Amino acid sequence: MTDPQTSLSKFRSLLHISSILNANLDLHQLLPLIMLYSKDLLEAEASSLFLLENDEFLYCEVALGEKGEIIQEYARLEFGEGIVGMVAKEKKPIALEDAYKDPRFNPSMDKRTGFKTKSLICVPLFVEERLIGTLEVINKTNDRIFNDADLEYLISLSEVAATAIQNANTKDSLDKRILELSLLYEFEKLSVSEKSLNELGKWMLNRVLEYLGASSGTIYLANTTQQELGILAAKGIPEDAYDQIKVPFGKGVSGWVAEKKESLLIHNLDMDPRYNQLSPFRFESKSLISAPLIYQNELLGVISINNKLSGYAFQHSDLDLLTNIAARLSNTIKNAQLFHQIVDTGKELNRAKNIMQKIMPSVLPETKELSYGVSHIPLEQVGGDFYDVTEIDEFQYSILIADISGHGLSAAVLAAMSHMVLKNFEPDIKLSPSLFLTTLNHMLFGKLAGNFLTAFYGIINLKENSILCANAGHHAPFLMKGTSADASALDVKGKILGLIPDLYYEEKKFSFGSGDRLVLYTDGITEHMSKDHNKRYDDELFQKAIIKGKSKSAQDCANSLIQEAKDYVNSNEFADDVTILIVDRK
Repeated sequence: MTDPQTSLSKFRSLLHISSILNANLDLHQLLPLIMLYSKDLLEAEASSLFLLENDEFLYCEVALGEKGEIIQEYARLEFGEGIVGMVAKEKKPIALEDAYKDPRFNPSMDKRTGFKTKSLICVPLFVEERLIGTLEVINKTNDRIFNDADLEYLISLSEVAATAIQNANTKDSLDKRILELSLLYEFEKLSVSEKSLNELGKWMLNRVLEYLGASSGTIYLANTTQQELGILAAKGIPEDAYDQIKVPFGKGVSGWVAEKKESLLIHNLDMDPRYNQLSPFRFESKSLISAPLIYQNELLGVISINNKLSGYAFQHSDLDLLTNIAARLSNTIKNAQLFHQIVDTGKELNRAKNIMQKIMPSVLPETKELSYGVSHIPLEQVGGDFYDVTEIDEFQYSILIADISGHGLSAAVLAAMSHMVLKNFEPDIKLSPSLFLTTLNHMLFGKLAGNFLTAFYGIINLKENSILCANAGHHAPFLMKGTSADASALDVKGKILGLIPDLYYEEKKFSFGSGDRLVLYTDGITEHMSKDHNKRYDDELFQKAIIKGKSKSAQDCANSLIQEAKDYVNSNEFADDVTILIVDRK
């Protein structure tokens, strides 16, 4: 029997433990805490916590001894294997006074660790009747035996622990999704450039390691003729050894991934026959994840990540994240390979330059009532920004500014394609900004290879002194009224083009009369940063510069806006294409 005072003390401890566990959402901190509290609460010598992985098997990262020391590293159990496996299979607690007298007990763990199990309690961990693992305490101190009260305490603790683990897993999944989207955006924004493939590989590997919380890994490129992998970039392998390392398809971990074209998770390399135990380059940890780099069924290579900084094994959520990253990585590598093939010859680049020169109007349709100022600075020799002003009739003029995601040759090609599409629109479509952007989105959907387009389109009506316009994810232009000393962004918004089908774009009408100025721009100028990234030119500063240049002509104002941005961050080198189009009502 447990005396009331002891029982009260135990349940107070449980309340205290509950508040601590539910305040700690980091799974890597949470698991040792659960084992430590369960061991201390039940006055046991050791504890272990097994989690269910992918509804297939149970795994345990570490088990804690009497002084909190690790008595067992990564272990895997099948359903029905040993006491833990039986508890998971039957979803019922098991308590043993003498483990070695029970045929279900598996002594192999004791043999491996040197620990002697005497008595134990093991309970299942449930979240809304769904099994997520087991919690076990071993050997009550001073050769005592666990009783019914101990079982009740451990069941209560398991309920708290299961909820805390579920919350931690949910947070971990959300964090990984955010990291994945952030990383994919970085690939989209930065990876297509004139960097060499080796430089690009190093940058990409460093970003993947940072986001996966790992210290070493390798990106291999496939040589399908030789049926082998060679190293593009690596952390944990000396750079002067890259050329010496060739991995045949089907050999070792990376060779297996290349041959099967399947992602792979290994919890414990020592137990996996595919791991080369004689490799001169040893991993600090025993867990690894690897994914193939595939572009339209073509094997480009393999990415392998190991040495998780937390010291824990990788799990399927890590593998899912790497697999998703690998898909985008494949596009990036393929684009880079194609890009450098083209740049090396120089012919296609010159063609792209000629195409973009034809897209950009050399002369805008100036009238007695309209004048323009233009500054266009592609990041590389060609870019993804384009603009246009077209005379529709005596009183109406269409204006357009657009920006393809990314920059350089790939963006220029997509910009040229988009421009060709919209140039072939019927006249009645061009008279309605809403219909114009809706049609453009329909025609571009699924054709931009994962890129997207932002655009602002409007119709200036000189007779009505108005501008009818619609926006597709672009920065809204600034309008400065001739009678005002202020500039304000037009209140018109919409979704980006090319990614979501069947969108409708709202159009709005604004006053645009004598003396008014409209300033259209791409985000290359408002994202301009100093070389150390400590100083950034933004929309607010751009707006102030527009007001400051009110008395200047449209072209002089466009030139001064570029110079203001350069001077503010003390850098003449933009990180993206920059376009400014100013339209003045005289």
